[in-house]
Amino acid sequence: MMNFKLVAVIFVFVAAGVLLVLVPVSLALRSQNEKKHFRTVREGVFYRSGQMSVPGLARSVHDFSIRTVITLRDSEKPGLPPPDKEEETWCHESGLNFFRFKPLAWEGQNGSPAPVEANVSKYLEVLSNPSNYPILLHCFAGIHRTGAYTAIYRMEIENWQLEKALEEMKACGYANLENDRDLHGYISHYIAGERQKGLPRLITRNSWLATSVGLTNASYP
Repeated sequence: MMNFKLVAVIFVFVAAGVLLVLVPVSLALRSQNEKKHFRTVREGVFYRSGQMSVPGLARSVHDFSIRTVITLRDSEKPGLPPPDKEEETWCHESGLNFFRFKPLAWEGQNGSPAPVEANVSKYLEVLSNPSNYPILLHCFAGIHRTGAYTAIYRMEIENWQLEKALEEMKACGYANLENDRDLHGYISHYIAGERQKGLPRLITRNSWLATSVGLTNASYP
């Protein structure tokens, strides 16, 4: 018969081993929920993420001095509160700029402009105002719609070529981009500078945007 003390020692070691595995996993899951797919697009200027918890958002706002939150989410049915209403309330109470662009179709009917153009026009107005930076952009997962709007930021503000912007969308998780023919078609035919004048088409060390958000030489690749 096995010695009781030996059994107790084995149990302690097994329990400790389980905790060593479970605690990091639990912390990682909690962090992922609080700061879901958070990424730096341009340090001190632009950030992207999925839908974070309010504590995660508060921490990001504090850590990165974010002034503006843009959500690409809205309620699925008219009259119902949006799924991130708690975030909206917190942003208003905290003195942040908050913009909501509800999901709109990326294709028009019978040759008409895509409904999403209304969002893009407002989005470019937000990007053209230096007092809005740093900006945090998010949808639910932080991959698809967020990827598309980030690509627009890259092309309009940082003068990226289309191919590079599409590559970044895929690298950040949008692996099936070509399968979403409507969104892919819209972004693939996007031409920077056609929709709104006055945007800082290229972030340079001497641009008004760089000056307004305090970029330094270290901020540039």
